[in-house]
Amino acid sequence: MNLLLIQPDSLSPDRRFTVSGERAEHIRTVLRAKPGDPVKTGFLNGKTGSSILLEVEKGRAVLEAGEFSAPPPPPLPVSLIVSLPRPQSFKKVLHFAVSAGIKTIIFTHSARVEKSYWNSTALAPDAIRAEVIEGLEQGFDTVMPEIRFYRYLKEFFTEADSLFPAESLRVIAHPGRPAETLPRNVRHLVLAIGPEGGYVNSEIDAFASAGFIPAAFGSHILRVEFAAAFISGFLSGYRS
Repeated sequence: MNLLLIQPDSLSPDRRFTVSGERAEHIRTVLRAKPGDPVKTGFLNGKTGSSILLEVEKGRAVLEAGEFSAPPPPPLPVSLIVSLPRPQSFKKVLHFAVSAGIKTIIFTHSARVEKSYWNSTALAPDAIRAEVIEGLEQGFDTVMPEIRFYRYLKEFFTEADSLFPAESLRVIAHPGRPAETLPRNVRHLVLAIGPEGGYVNSEIDAFASAGFIPAAFGSHILRVEFAAAFISGFLSGYRS
């Protein structure tokens, strides 16, 4: 936790607030903060600053908020599309994307996605929110991303043109042209990553019809969460 996120309405009239559970324990045992120490803090969807730790004990910390005047970091100009992976990988992909500053995160169905994944408790709104908050605190960010789910890939393609900036470079990770030949100096990137086993041919054709360029990123096969991080970092060098 590099930033303690709070809601503006959590402050008392004297700008004090209390945190409990794992976040309080992080302050106590990881940051090892003591009364009087500053703790970097930010308002959810707002600005950042610092708070002063007033009291700390096991599972509980009381702080006084200062003035939050610093803006959050700029978003990463990348949109991420991932075929819904197994629950543990889903949480890792979500955590990476949020902490990296990706603000449009889309999970879709595809032919090789297990239908049971859609019933996972990891997709419950409270579980997603907790993972997002943890990712924002890791990435020193305050701005919630937009997360979309498409149970049918056709629905995604129906809306695809309205989801991303018109000048985006759209790439699908799939054996095709070498990644080194992709256009450079683009303003926004859209990356699609398939499930374990990859997309089927009809899905690749549908992505191509939607303007996605198939590109290969090495000869090794990575897990979804590692592929998302590796390819996003690789393509960052293609932005203007």
